[in-house]
Amino acid sequence: MTMLSLPLDARALRLRRFALAALIAAVGLTFASLVFDALFREDCATVASWKYCKFSAHLTERALAVLLFGGLYAAARPRRAAPLTAVLGTATAMPALLLAAGGATLIAFAALLPSLGHLLLAVTAWGAGVAFLAAATLRATAPWSAWSMAGRRMGLAFWILVLAGFALPEIADTLFPLWHIAAFTRLSFDAVTFATGAVGLELLSYPEEYVLQHGNFAIKVGQSCSGVEGLALITAFLGGYAMLFRHEIRVARLALVLPIALALSWVLNILRIVMLIWIGVHISPTLAVEGFHSHAGWLMFSALALALITTIHGIAWFQKDAGGRTVHARGPALAPFFDDWNVARLLPFAVFMLSALVASTFWQAPELAYPLRAMVMLAVLWLVRRPLLALAWRLDPLALGAGATIGTAWLASHPADAAAPALAVLGPAALAIWIATRMIGTTLLVPVIEELFFRSYLLDRLGAGRGMQGALLAVAISTAGFAVLHDRWLAAALAGLVFAWLAMRPGGRITDAVVAHMSANGIIAVWAITTGDWSMI
Repeated sequence: MTMLSLPLDARALRLRRFALAALIAAVGLTFASLVFDALFREDCATVASWKYCKFSAHLTERALAVLLFGGLYAAARPRRAAPLTAVLGTATAMPALLLAAGGATLIAFAALLPSLGHLLLAVTAWGAGVAFLAAATLRATAPWSAWSMAGRRMGLAFWILVLAGFALPEIADTLFPLWHIAAFTRLSFDAVTFATGAVGLELLSYPEEYVLQHGNFAIKVGQSCSGVEGLALITAFLGGYAMLFRHEIRVARLALVLPIALALSWVLNILRIVMLIWIGVHISPTLAVEGFHSHAGWLMFSALALALITTIHGIAWFQKDAGGRTVHARGPALAPFFDDWNVARLLPFAVFMLSALVASTFWQAPELAYPLRAMVMLAVLWLVRRPLLALAWRLDPLALGAGATIGTAWLASHPADAAAPALAVLGPAALAIWIATRMIGTTLLVPVIEELFFRSYLLDRLGAGRGMQGALLAVAISTAGFAVLHDRWLAAALAGLVFAWLAMRPGGRITDAVVAHMSANGIIAVWAITTGDWSMI
């Protein structure tokens, strides 16, 4: 397989070493959350402890909080984190990928069990799969010995932050009675009432009860929706950030950011409620309450926190050097990071999987979000365009023929009762946009993203220097992972084997696998647009 080596500075190299762990965490969290929300959220407490169910239901929030708090501490205390940072990139990928494959297999197995009447076993298998994925993320970051040493050196403050991240939903519930400020709740209710009217939502308003209603769908803009929780979280976050980075930033100037951060938090909360109502009125009350409401608040908090960090670190006025003087502007070396070959193979796939989680959160029919997903895929491929354009692209006849054969076989084995996307709600213009972006995404973008990860990165990392046995194992693991992403896993596995052979044959290149994948998906896309059978794609 063709390898591309590009120069990297130290900053970009450090970022690259987190890539595999970030990918496992992003894909694993997306997969686990989707399975739990779809199958277990309503029935979990009937067979398992309510504490277990509540912990699992807030898995995304806990993971984001632990990553945010733990990462901040490690960045602020580099000497304590040295046992980890010193060995990033030295851990072999095989143990982590085996753990990740085991975790994904357990979660996929758990998804099959409820239909067979084994809900308790399904919930248990799901929890075991999450544990495997967590272990895989840690093992991909550094060897176990480094984690053990870092755990002893990090100090009590680090573990308090990690535990606080795990328990953040419970902490919020405990402090909830302290946040009842009637005037603030009224302000939020009035703002939501005004905003919903501005976007054309005609609702019945009951100010005394803080209730807004449309037909059978009603929400209460009470204490939990007033935005006070977000204000408390942002204040605590900036306070902890200032304490951790007090030697690098001017804390007094950081205080000027707090009012802006609080205002943004409140505005985002109003936006969240308006979006929740819009989804409940126009799409689905179930999606609004059980999908969007479950994740949107924490996703917005995490996005705001990261935006604040990026802004503060990007403005020299907030910074100070070792002597306490303001430093001159400095920018991150982003270009070398996106020029890295491993980043080009990992980042698009991680973004691709994350977009699936966002689509399932905000859309009752996630396929309707495909135009936005296609834009995101195109954007991330544009960022890593330089290493992709440096590949030796060619239209290999064998690859084109193999892809056409796979596409034809996929059409021939298409089940007659496959569910078609819910496109009836789209008007003519929206449908045209959906079809165009679906064609582009299916035929051009997805093949590049999937082949770079499955047939380039995984095959390289798992099979490099291990002879025939290592190559066979690499093909087996990458093909299994590829199959899990498709509902017709057997057909996808066979296609994956063909793509792997094209890339690994004498004289073969990863671009041959991409071309074959494009050819296969192109055949399927042409058939779908000709027949109007969108269940094909």
